[in-house]
Amino acid sequence: MPKIILVRHGKTVWNAEGRYQGKMDIPLNEEGKEQARKAGEALKNFPVKAVFASPLKRCYDTAAEIAKHHNLSVQTEEGFKEIDHGEWEGLLASDVEKKYPKLLKLWREKPAEVRMPGEGGETLQDVYDRAVKAFEKVVSQFDDDDLIVIVGHDATNKVIMCHVLETDLNKFWAFKQANCGITVLEYNPKTKNVIVHVANATGHLGKDIDFEIQKSL
Repeated sequence: MPKIILVRHGKTVWNAEGRYQGKMDIPLNEEGKEQARKAGEALKNFPVKAVFASPLKRCYDTAAEIAKHHNLSVQTEEGFKEIDHGEWEGLLASDVEKKYPKLLKLWREKPAEVRMPGEGGETLQDVYDRAVKAFEKVVSQFDDDDLIVIVGHDATNKVIMCHVLETDLNKFWAFKQANCGITVLEYNPKTKNVIVHVANATGHLGKDIDFEIQKSL
């Protein structure tokens, strides 16, 4: 089965501030650039055959830090773009809680039932349909044991995980995607067989696993 390294982009100013960040093309901040550099270093000795990314700058620049170690160019896929948060774009979580308390509660409890408010706002099914189509197209190009990298966003990576594990979209929050976290899969697009080798690894970023576990409890 082809092997896929799934990476979330590095941190941005909006990530640091806790703002809803979807279709807006927010670049990496200094910490995010360093995270991307470390992700590239962590993957430089693996036989990566191709690197794909969302065209949004935060993903593309993260992918470029990985691709440069393999003399590859970054191939972009529109389907890997982040969810369109509609009227939530750029708002702090506290702002959303004040303006949309019922919708935010539903988003946290049954995310598959939410359409983001305002023009262009998407549902998880919308994201799933385009991200999975792009994922299947990309992976189908490669042979058994080929290794590829896909750099995406929080929501797009999570719906891809829902897809490969055949999990309901309401389980969306079950998958953690840290900035520049690395997930490693084997996946056969014909049989739908999947093996998850690594999920959301962050050791390359210098984070102590005990600290991460304690912080999450």
